[in-house]
Amino acid sequence: PTVAAAVEEAEDGTMIEVAAGHREALQGPLILDRAVLIEGPRSAPDGSSLRSCDLPLLTGEESVIVAAGSARNRVMLRRVRLRMSGGVPAVLVAGGCTLEECEIESLHGVGVEVASHAGDSVRIVRTLVHGCQVGISLAGGASAAALEGSQVRSCSCGVSLIGLSVDEGWSDALSSVAGVSVFDSLRADLRVQAWSVRERVSGVVREAPPGEEVAIMGWPTEHCTVVAPTNHGPVVLHVKGGSVNATLFEDEEDLSGAPSQSEGGSESGGVTEYAEVAPA
Repeated sequence: PTVAAAVEEAEDGTMIEVAAGHREALQGPLILDRAVLIEGPRSAPDGSSLRSCDLPLLTGEESVIVAAGSARNRVMLRRVRLRMSGGVPAVLVAGGCTLEECEIESLHGVGVEVASHAGDSVRIVRTLVHGCQVGISLAGGASAAALEGSQVRSCSCGVSLIGLSVDEGWSDALSSVAGVSVFDSLRADLRVQAWSVRERVSGVVREAPPGEEVAIMGWPTEHCTVVAPTNHGPVVLHVKGGSVNATLFEDEEDLSGAPSQSEGGSESGGVTEYAEVAPA
């Protein structure tokens, strides 16, 4: 029996238990469009503590696609390894889903991609994502998923956010994703696109230019400062963990004290990169 065959026959509420050491090459996308739990073993075959090599391994060139509705825990993957090639997302989430104690890898692709219409019913818990172009991509912004005790390692970009809306001053806009640990990123621990900042007094919303992104190194453990361009002048974002402080400037104002290209960042192809760490 295979996981793919079990999923094909599953009804809502089905639990699929996968034995330690199971290996399966998927022949196409694995579409999870019903409420199912796919669970690996709690311990190694000899009763010892579970190791990475004991986890069931699913490989392939197409994604595991979660599309079983928006309710929380509609689909659960627990103690499973996914290793995808071909540049595709290993897991593409378009509905309620929990990934718990999994190990996920996507060569030249995204480890976990959460679609913009997935809502806020996605949890990635104590899961390792590694060896990807982008570890975790949240197309719906920081509120699209809760990252709890998970790790992202050895990816070009650790966490990518598309959409970050904050008010001038301090906010906890990144609180749902700050529970992740990011290690050994090549380009960015956190990358943000399509940000916007609402001015406190006027209510005007400043928006990022199309195609622009900022790349931050040191997040979430270090206090980082980045300059983010908008259509009404630059914004300085101070970021640490789940907290963001947005300070507004007009186009003609002096940004002395904010990181410049020579002091902490560079610009190339619409990407503004900063790795400046402010004093604690």
